[in-house]
Amino acid sequence: MAYSGVMDKAETYEDITKQIAAVNEGETYWLARLSTAVCLLHNAFDDFFWTGFYMVDPDKPGELVVGPYQGTLGCLRIPFGTGVCGAAAERGETVIVNDVHEFPGHIACDSRSNSEIVVPVYNAEGTLM
Repeated sequence: MAYSGVMDKAETYEDITKQIAAVNEGETYWLARLSTAVCLLHNAFDDFFWTGFYMVDPDKPGELVVGPYQGTLGCLRIPFGTGVCGAAAERGETVIVNDVHEFPGHIACDSRSNSEIVVPVYNAEGTLM
């Protein structure tokens, strides 16, 4: 069910977290797990414009490459330290930007995007994915 104001966002996130865990139970392939998370998150909120993952390119460790996502076309590659996603990767911490047009070095993959929440994801070994 998409967030429509009936449940608050915190309740919706809690519900989606449970759904992601249930659907991914027993699944060991990381790509399937991430794809499932993207689908459920993107469809849970009517106002999500782009939902997805950027992954560290194993052949270019200082660069992110687009992974599973839903929404409009995203940038294919983002260097660490560039844009909101690159800043989060470089810092290793969540970055929340209310107005991306005021963020230094923002990459306008799609100019209709106005805010971003970027959360670094780590594998079981503690390495940025």
